[in-house]
Amino acid sequence: MESKKEIRKIVRSKRAALPEDERLKYSALIRDRLFDQPLYQQADEVYCYVSFEEEVITYGILEHVWKSGRKLAVPKILTDSGPFMRMEFFYIESLADLKKGYFGIPEPDEDRPAGNPDSGKNVLVVMPGVAFDKNRRRIGYGKGFYDAYLKRHPDYRTIALAYSIQCLDSIPSREHDIRPDMIITEREIYTC
Repeated sequence: MESKKEIRKIVRSKRAALPEDERLKYSALIRDRLFDQPLYQQADEVYCYVSFEEEVITYGILEHVWKSGRKLAVPKILTDSGPFMRMEFFYIESLADLKKGYFGIPEPDEDRPAGNPDSGKNVLVVMPGVAFDKNRRRIGYGKGFYDAYLKRHPDYRTIALAYSIQCLDSIPSREHDIRPDMIITEREIYTC
């Protein structure tokens, strides 16, 4: 079995080779499948990544959350803990609340209110990843931001979005790797 690093390289290359028209079509299918899921429909608040480069496009999801009247939070990488970085979610009310952040990824302005883990709300985290398998194992980008965040918030439900080319038969994982509750692609939905 290949290492996580090798898998990242192979899958990112495949994802980058996906034609833009297919990426748009598949993202719309994935978005619509997400909207049909009870985990999404029943969430009081949605914490969703802002798509970057060749990831499944999330702008339609962000708009849908706002139109439904629910709170939306997006991730920001914080470097205020010395050499260590961590990810937190901050509420936004429009795309105007975003600016280029860590690695050029759109992130909320620093003056936005932070997500409230003690709110008692039903929170759904919509997460990206590089590679997945049918057992819901996930390989992220290698920094462990989502694993660390979700360990601090074990009650949050999770759905990962991916193109089917990102789903392999089996990928390596470690004990600390968080498995999403569900993975949605344009072809399949993998659940626990």
